[in-house]
Amino acid sequence: MTKSTLFDRLNQELEAFGKKAQAALDEGKLQIELLRFRRRLDATARDLGLLVHRRERGGETDARRFDALMLRLDDLQADVTRLEKQIAESRRGSGSNRPQPPAGEVPAHSSETSGAV
Repeated sequence: MTKSTLFDRLNQELEAFGKKAQAALDEGKLQIELLRFRRRLDATARDLGLLVHRRERGGETDARRFDALMLRLDDLQADVTRLEKQIAESRRGSGSNRPQPPAGEVPAHSSETSGAV
């Protein structure tokens, strides 16, 4: 194997690694955003539950507050669903056609380059 083909192969592998790393970072950002929306969803559901509890116990509640919390809950659920779909799509898109070997095993095609180093 000549030096130029070796460097071409190295460049290809580095580019592939870079793309996988970028995809992992992008998915990580989506996961963080999903976590934030889920926390907001939980907080809104808690507030709504407290409002319902107060109403059921005979306390005074504002109907506008109830409606606002219901709408916010719907919006947040839509955002969570959207992010979950984006994450699923990114996972499908980042999958390669070539199966990955289990950790610790050497892929079958690596024997071609092992003697060239």
